[in-house]
Amino acid sequence: MKRNTKFLTTLTLTALTFTSCANLFDSKIAMVTTGNIANLNSLVVPEITIDKLDAPAQIYVSQSESPSTIIVTWSKVEGATSYYLERAITTTKDANGKFICPDESEFKSIGLKRLYSTTYEDVILNNPKYSDDEYSYGYFYRVAAENPGLKLETSEFKISDVGYLLSPPSGVKASLGEQTDLITIKWDKVSGAKNYDIYRSTREDGSSPVYMGTVSSNQNWFDNTVSKADQGVDFYYSVYTKTSSNSSVASSLALGYALQEGAPPKVSGVVIETGRGNTKDSITIKWNNAGDYDYAVYRTSSKDASYTLLRKDGKTNSFTDTKSLKPNVYYYYQVQAFKTDESGQKTKGPFSDSSAESKTPAEGFILVPPSNITIMKNILDTSRCSITFTPAIGSKDYPDDSGLTSDYNNYSYVIYGGNTADGAFNVIGEYPDSGLSKDSNGNYILSIASYNYYKVATKNGNVESEKSDVCAPAPFAATNIQCSKAANIAGSANTNGVLPVKITWEAPKNDVAEGGYYVYRSTSPTSGFKKITDEAVTSTSYIDSYDAAKAGVYYYYKVLSLNSLGQGANYTDASVGYGALTPEQYMREYNKTVLSSQKKLKLMHMADDMKKLGSETALGKYSGSLSYNAAIAGAGAKIVMHYQDYADFYANGDAANGYYFNLTGNSDTSAKMDASGNMSGTVTCTGMYPGSVCYDKIKIKGGGAAGGSYGIKRDGFDGQIEVSWTVGEEGK
Repeated sequence: MKRNTKFLTTLTLTALTFTSCANLFDSKIAMVTTGNIANLNSLVVPEITIDKLDAPAQIYVSQSESPSTIIVTWSKVEGATSYYLERAITTTKDANGKFICPDESEFKSIGLKRLYSTTYEDVILNNPKYSDDEYSYGYFYRVAAENPGLKLETSEFKISDVGYLLSPPSGVKASLGEQTDLITIKWDKVSGAKNYDIYRSTREDGSSPVYMGTVSSNQNWFDNTVSKADQGVDFYYSVYTKTSSNSSVASSLALGYALQEGAPPKVSGVVIETGRGNTKDSITIKWNNAGDYDYAVYRTSSKDASYTLLRKDGKTNSFTDTKSLKPNVYYYYQVQAFKTDESGQKTKGPFSDSSAESKTPAEGFILVPPSNITIMKNILDTSRCSITFTPAIGSKDYPDDSGLTSDYNNYSYVIYGGNTADGAFNVIGEYPDSGLSKDSNGNYILSIASYNYYKVATKNGNVESEKSDVCAPAPFAATNIQCSKAANIAGSANTNGVLPVKITWEAPKNDVAEGGYYVYRSTSPTSGFKKITDEAVTSTSYIDSYDAAKAGVYYYYKVLSLNSLGQGANYTDASVGYGALTPEQYMREYNKTVLSSQKKLKLMHMADDMKKLGSETALGKYSGSLSYNAAIAGAGAKIVMHYQDYADFYANGDAANGYYFNLTGNSDTSAKMDASGNMSGTVTCTGMYPGSVCYDKIKIKGGGAAGGSYGIKRDGFDGQIEVSWTVGEEGK
C-alpha cells in the first residue's frame, strides 16, 4: 500500500492565534476535506493517508462444495470501502486436464457494481440436475479493491484459482446380468468427494429410491448383493457425491440386473453389418444366434450414455436401426437374449460385450457431408476459389478420435457448384481424401472453379451422403476500419462514466458484402475477440455502447464481411478505440496524475511550518516536471503549482501508447488570514483524453474546499462543463 500526505484535513489546535505568517499558505491540489478546519495552519499540516490501494492478498473459491453455488472469499484490503468482482467461465483444459484461465476479455461483472463485504455467493444453478452443462465448467474470479470516497484508483485485480460445482458422478454403469447374486455399479470419481451414496429404485424414472450403502472417495464402485427373488429384476441405480457438509444432486440412472438361473447365454459376435460411414440413414447390426430365444437390442451413443431400447423382442439375429440417427455421432449396440415361459415370466440373459467400453465395440455412424465448409475467393485469379472443410466422421483425419482407431474409411468428396442458392447444382469434381492437402488446423483444402454457390457431399464407394447446406464464397475483408478515441459520440455513458465508441469502415475493395457485417471486440489486439452484434450490420458504421467499458482501457475492434448467406471468413485488421469520459469521470481520471504528483514534493510535507516556504521541483515518472513555490503574500499566502509536460502513467499501461494524462498549466491557491480564499489556473491535458481542467471557481472556506466547481473541457465537446467540487467524495 502506498501512502501520501493529504492536505486540508482536520487539525486539533490548542489556540486559534497564528504563530507565524507562514501558517497562511496552502498547497491546494487534492480537493479532499474530512472535517472543519480551525485555521490555515491545517492546510500544511500533513496527515498520512492511503494514496493507492493494494490488491487483495488472497482470493479463494469453492471447489466441489455446493451443487449450485460457488463461494468466493478474499482478503480485506486496508483502506478499501468496497470491492469489484468479475467472473470468467471456461471449458478449456490443458494436457493434464486442468482448467486454463481465460483471457482478460472473458471476465465480466457479476452484476453488482460494488460489494461491501469480502465474501460473495455466486448462485450458478437455481434448480440443479445431473444433466446441467455447468458441472463441466470451470469458474475463475478476479477482485479489485475500491475507495471511491477518497477518489483512489481501483487496485490491480487478484485472480483466483478455478472454482467448480459439486457435481454428481458421471459415467454411472451397472452390470447387466454378469452374475447371479451381484450387481456391480461403477462411476467416474469426482474431485473433492469424501464419500459416495448409492440408491436403487425399481422404477424407470428412479422415483422412490432406497438407500443401498456408502463408499469412501477412493472407491468408485459398489457391489449390490441380490437375492434369488430379485434375480432378473431391472434395477435403476443413482449415485450421489458427498462432502463433509453437502451432497450433490443424483447422477443419471444406470440400469442393472442380476442373472437368473437357467438364463440364456451372453450373445456374442455383435458387429456392424452396414453403417460405418457407408449408409446415409440406417445402421444394421447382426450377431451370432445363441439359440431359440428372443433378442432385445439396446443403443447408447457418444452423446448419451443412457440406454435406448430399440427392439423389445424378435427371433432374428439382425436389426436395422433408423431411429433418430444424427450426424457426427458414434452409436454403440448391445443385444440381450431372453426366454419367456408359459406363464409369461421372462428369464433374461446378460448384455453382449459390445458397448463403447468393450475391446470390440459394435460402433456405427451414418455417412454425412463434411462440416465447417469455407469458400475463399482468389484475389489473383477470379476464376478460382479455395475450399476448406473438416473431414467427415469415419475419416482417419476426423478430429474426434473417440471412435475406433483401426477402422477408417477412404472417402472422396464431391464438390457441386451453382449460380443460384436454390437452383440446380452441377458436379465440379470428385476428390479422394488421400490426395488432399491440409491446412494448419487439420482441415482439407483444395482449389476449385469459381461459382456463386457450393455444396459438398462425402462419398464412400458407391454411397454418397446428403449434400451439405449451401455455402458461398466469403467476401473480401472490409477496408479502412477506424475507431473513435475519446470522441463526442451520441449515446449515454455507462455506469463507469464511459461514452460509446463509433466504429466505421469501408466496403471490401472490388467486392460486395451482401450479407452485411459482424463487429467483434477484445481487450487484446491479437486474441479474445467476441461478436458484439447479434444481427448483421447493413451500414458501414456501428456505435458500441459497451456497459462494462472502463476508463483507461484500450478496446480493439474487427469487422467481418458477410456473404448473402451470412457467412464470412475475412476480418479487418484490429483497430483500437475507446469512449470519451463524462466530465465527472474525466475529473476522477485526471486527478490520479495530480495525486500521484503530490507525493513527490518534500517542502509541503515538512513538519516545521517555516520550512514549507520555498521552491522545489518534482519530476514525472515518464515525462516533465511539477514546480512548487510557496511564499507570503501580504496578509495571506500564495502557492503556485506549475505542471510542464508532466506524466506518471502510460495509456493502457503501455509505453507504446503514449501518456495517459500529460499535464501542462497551473493549479494555484491564494488564502487570507481568515482561512478563506480561492484557487486559480488551468491545466491543459494531452494524451489519451485531451482537454483541460480549470480551478478558477473552486472556493476555500475554513481552510478547506467548501464550494465551487471544476471547469472541464474535453476536446471535441462544446464549451466548459462545471463539475462539483465534491466529485470523488461519493461513498463517504
